[in-house]
Amino acid sequence: MKTKFFIGIAATLFMTSCDKLFTQDLEVKIDPFAPDMTFSAVIENQSNTRTELSDKTNGANYYTLNWTKGDAICISDGENNARFTTENSGTQSAEFTLKEGELNDNAFLYTAFYPSTITPDNMKLSAEQEYVTDNVKNFPMYAQSENRKLNFKNLCGIIRLSLTNEKSGSMQITSISLSADHAGMSGNFTIGKDGSAIVSSNDGVVLTCKSPVTLYKNLGTNFNIIVPPGNYNPLKVKILDTDKHEINLVSEGNIQVRRSGITLIRLALDASSFDSSLEMIPITEADVEFTNR
Repeated sequence: MKTKFFIGIAATLFMTSCDKLFTQDLEVKIDPFAPDMTFSAVIENQSNTRTELSDKTNGANYYTLNWTKGDAICISDGENNARFTTENSGTQSAEFTLKEGELNDNAFLYTAFYPSTITPDNMKLSAEQEYVTDNVKNFPMYAQSENRKLNFKNLCGIIRLSLTNEKSGSMQITSISLSADHAGMSGNFTIGKDGSAIVSSNDGVVLTCKSPVTLYKNLGTNFNIIVPPGNYNPLKVKILDTDKHEINLVSEGNIQVRRSGITLIRLALDASSFDSSLEMIPITEADVEFTNR
């Protein structure tokens, strides 16, 4: 979109017989799209940020989230969507520059999503997640702003399964699937008043390990799975090993997940349980959470 207006310029021509005055129309183009647009994605209430969990808690049993280099966000001006990326890494705030598309520099309101696969036209939580050691990848969030300063809010929480091998010996995990009756974890979503993602389907999620993850007897291995806030009653868990054998578990009652919270469930697995009947898992309260917003 280009804005046009005309400026009348008076010029005097000196001729042999008389002076004549004329007006010439000059077309001036003003482009509202800025090719070098930059947005700052900052922490909300001076708390924490985004896309990967920090290595340690901050001393109050809180984790922070950090941007990583190459992170991409989608920003919309209400009509156009554009993709922005950052070169910052390991920080709680970052600068994002235009990578693809265009935005109106004078838009009334900007809406942003992370990851950039989420857009106003495609508000969908992925059913597939990738295992990252003691971390998460592509933690969904959004922001709205009337300027170029974006304060993101987390859309989801985390179910953390801390798994141990009940007996000595090799046990390697390749995937973990979560689901619940009448409570969706993936698919199309809307945003609630508290900033939580509300999924319209009943679809679950699967966390896939690119390389098998070994479980140990005396040391829990954490599997962080991103899910919308809500109550999962019961929570169903399917764990697959390298031989494609599976353990099917179900919670004894409600598992609650809060926005920006981590609900921890500790489980000791026995190799003899693979391909056996359904087993019950205990209810564990959320004992780790992100910094309050």
